[in-house]
Formats: sequence, C-alpha cells, structure tokens
Amino acid sequence: MASVDIVIPCYNYAHFLPQCVQSVLVQGVEDVRIVIIDNASTDDSVEVAHRLAATDDRIEAIWHPVNVGSHASFNEGVDLARADYFMILCADDLLMPGALRLGMALLDRFKEVSFVLGKHMAPWVGNDLPTLSAQADGWTLTDGNRLIETCCRKMKFNLTAHAMLVRTSVQKAVGHYRPSVPLLDDLEMALRLARFGSVAELSVPLAITREHTTNISQVMWQDGLRRLQEYETVLESFFAHEGSTMPNAPALHRMVRRHLAAAAYWSALSHLIRGKRAAGAKLFKFGRRLDPASMFLPPIGHLFTADGSLKRARRVILEVLGATRP
Repeated sequence: MASVDIVIPCYNYAHFLPQCVQSVLVQGVEDVRIVIIDNASTDDSVEVAHRLAATDDRIEAIWHPVNVGSHASFNEGVDLARADYFMILCADDLLMPGALRLGMALLDRFKEVSFVLGKHMAPWVGNDLPTLSAQADGWTLTDGNRLIETCCRKMKFNLTAHAMLVRTSVQKAVGHYRPSVPLLDDLEMALRLARFGSVAELSVPLAITREHTTNISQVMWQDGLRRLQEYETVLESFFAHEGSTMPNAPALHRMVRRHLAAAAYWSALSHLIRGKRAAGAKLFKFGRRLDPASMFLPPIGHLFTADGSLKRARRVILEVLGATRP
C-alpha cells in the first residue's frame, strides 16, 4: 500500500491529542507519518506531543512559539507533505476504525480520484469511540465537476470535508488554504479539489468530529445570518478562482446566490414572527443584496432544495398561525 502523511494541528487540545494520534496508529497502515503542529498552546499540548513522538518514530512534533492561526498550521502541513496521500486531522477529531485503509485503497485503485470524503456523521459527544467500523465495499465515485454542479443546483453543501484524504500531488497543485475563508475553509478546499478529478465518497465516516464547548464552528451554527455569510464567502472565493473556469460558471454562481437569498428570506420571516425584528431585518438586507427579487416574491422553490426544509416551512407557517390567532 502507498504512504500517507497525517497532519494534526493542535491548540490547547492536550486532553484529546493522545486519542486522536492513537486513532491513526491503529489503522493498520504501515507507511504512515504523523506530524503534530502545535500553535502556541497554553496547556500541556507540547509536552504531550513530544511524549507521543518519543514513543514512536512515525510521529513528529512541531511547536510554534507564537499563535499564527490555524491556516498557517494547515498550510505548513501542505508544504511538509511528501507521502502519496495527505490528510489534515484536527486534534479533537478521530479517524473511524478501518476507514484510512479503505480510502487509501480507493486512491490506489482509481488514479483519477483526487480525494476521498467520508459519510456525514453527527458530532460525537463522549470519550469512548462509537462502535462503528468501515466496510470495504461501501463507496461511490463521482466526477468532480458533476459533484460541484449538484451542490450548486440542489444547494447541498453538506460535504464532510473536515477530514479529507487527498492525493498529495493534487493538494500541491491546488495549493494552500485561503485565510480569506475563515470558518468553512474545508468546504472551499473540497470544491477546489473537485476541479482536479473525481471524488470518492465512503458509505461510512472517514473521521469522527467531537462536539464540545470550544469548537470554533459552534458560534456560526447558532447564528443563521453568520452561517449564510460564511457560505457566501466560500462560494464567492471559489467562483472567483477555480470555479470561474467551470462550464456554466456564471449560471451556477447566480443560482447559489439566489439559493442563499431564498434561505435568508425564510430565516428572516421566522425571526420576524418570533419578534426578533433586528435579526430578521439583517437577514432581509442580506438576501436583498444577493437577489432583490427573492425578497418581494416568496421563494417557494427553495423549500424543495436540499437545504430548504419543508419541515422548516411547516414550522414557520405554524408560527404565523399562532401569531395571528386571537
């Protein structure tokens, strides 16, 4: 089997780091290198990283004396990558048992595949690994451009991009993570990688995401406007660069802007019904900037897209009835 580099960025995750590293070591991959990059942690992450490195020559530890931000660690990992395949695995996440071997086998077999994604799994809470395993026959292949078009047309951007197994030569060609995309940088990177070949999607998760109070993304998911703004940042960046040369790029770009505006409309309506006028007004303003027409005529079609939820519509309607009931 080919070789793989696993880069583990770490900031104040000393209590998670050993389990994260162990989840890589038990994959049964012989030629693996683990590079822990600590970003000036104030806990004992550095000591833990060096202790782990001292026990296994497949583990390396790098320490930054000054916090230079997560993108610097990601991009340092990209520069350090020298194996056939490459992955960034955050220190608070874990590899699914057996999934790394499955992903590497697919990259070995299908040379046109640029990267591997895992199946979506809800964030996991706790200290014990879920009792799941990777099945060797669970995967699908999709042309990269077709995947991007499907995401745009159905507004389905729930790609599990937080831990991707990438062909290193493709990662080098795509380049660094962009600091201009602060939170959904993994999604933007997945879209960029998809322009360079096919995508393999496993029927099981590739990695397991923990849910805890220090997750950077928690603030975004609790703020409807912030979430839409982050999606806009991703899509504007993608269509300004790699996505600009896609077939029908202008039409796809307009389509996703309409989808975002429609999502803002329904979210604004929900906020206004609940008496959250300031938040509702901001959402309407956001949607009007992207697609003014969506703010004057209810964008019913959005409710039938992947991210437009009929359950959400039912909830909004019930809120309206409740608000108007004497």
